[in-house]
Amino acid sequence: VNKYYDLATSFYEFGWGESFHFAHRFNGESLRESIKRHEHFLALQLGLKPGQKVLDVGCGIGGPLREIARFSLVSVTGLNNNEYQISRGKELNRLAGVDKTCDFVKADFMKMPIPDNSYDAVYAIEATCHAPDAYGCYSQIYRVLKPGQCFAAYEWCMTDAYDHENRDHLRIKAEIEVGDGLPDIRSTTQCIEALEKAGFEVVWSKDLAKEAPVPWYLPLDKSHFSLSSFRLTAVGRFFTKNLVKTLEYVGLAPKGSERVSNFLEQAA
Repeated sequence: VNKYYDLATSFYEFGWGESFHFAHRFNGESLRESIKRHEHFLALQLGLKPGQKVLDVGCGIGGPLREIARFSLVSVTGLNNNEYQISRGKELNRLAGVDKTCDFVKADFMKMPIPDNSYDAVYAIEATCHAPDAYGCYSQIYRVLKPGQCFAAYEWCMTDAYDHENRDHLRIKAEIEVGDGLPDIRSTTQCIEALEKAGFEVVWSKDLAKEAPVPWYLPLDKSHFSLSSFRLTAVGRFFTKNLVKTLEYVGLAPKGSERVSNFLEQAA
């Protein structure tokens, strides 16, 4: 996962923005608007109050961290095991003016170097899917969260529609795992069971994709053209692919950049 994000982070930020996640989306809403609303919705479900200490588990370069900190007037610590993403996140925090209230901790979320009962709230956005063991990860989150407080997450899961005997389903799942640096993607049921085993009471869970008026994967649909998300369109992706190939050839992009670009395309 660490090596994956060393290589993929710049691609993500260039093509997607500072928040590396999908979102439930309404008609007439841009991708960026839906992502911000998705983050605000998570903050509201947590019931965040000004001045609280919040932990973002697997924070990427801190897009959600900055948005939630400004929206809820809380202090957010981003936990991340990737040195490049942390250095990038610190610079973006400084530019956004939240570097006095928000910071980062370099650590593995399976072994958090954080005392028990440290945070008023914890959240994770499409990050704990990288955990080799869901129970182990959720147990660490439970430990650092103050008693009676909430953890909220957007998680990558296989739904009940997934058929492990269907060859197409198996192929799609495997290509997503390779293209997104994931271990075996767990089912929704497995995640809920792991949360309860870790000590949590699951008060609400929902598949938001089912009720989204606009498909969550629309930005990756090459038949869809959008000026606001031009870099994600077929033309934009073709341009990026060839630019990366040229930059690597002349030595301006790191060795392996074209390969990363190709497997991100496959995942998309």
